[in-house]
Amino acid sequence: MKDWWETLQARERYMILVAAVLVALSIVYLAIWSPIASSRDEKQKRVEVKRDTVTWMAIKKQEVEHLKRINPNLFNKVNDGRSLLAVVDTGAKQMGIRPAITRIEPKGENNVQIWVEDIAFDYLIVLLGELERRNTIEVADASLNRSDQVGKVTGKVTLVR
Repeated sequence: MKDWWETLQARERYMILVAAVLVALSIVYLAIWSPIASSRDEKQKRVEVKRDTVTWMAIKKQEVEHLKRINPNLFNKVNDGRSLLAVVDTGAKQMGIRPAITRIEPKGENNVQIWVEDIAFDYLIVLLGELERRNTIEVADASLNRSDQVGKVTGKVTLVR
């Protein structure tokens, strides 16, 4: 390699050095800088989305609190002898959100699963909160996704008494 290098003219050596520097810079840019910059931009976008979600949740929290203040007696009192299924169904009807519940399925005596579609998130949270507060019914599992409509969710909730 050294012999080959010495056989080159000064002008050829200069061109090869310039080309080597350009290749090295390209490799550094493509292998290091570009992935880091792309990752940073992606993470900044994710942070912005999370901030938007937090803002949305804060607004919904205020709406939920308002709903609780204007109608504190949405549900029947604890231990009225009804089944878990009946309590959940009645509560949903009283809130006017029963049409958004596509299916209610008992899972044993003390568990029930409800499937919701395009239900207002704040109303669902109020329903679940009132079920817990007045009937000692808790959320065992929830799998909710944002709906195409703003402020609405679709998914499944498992309740346990």
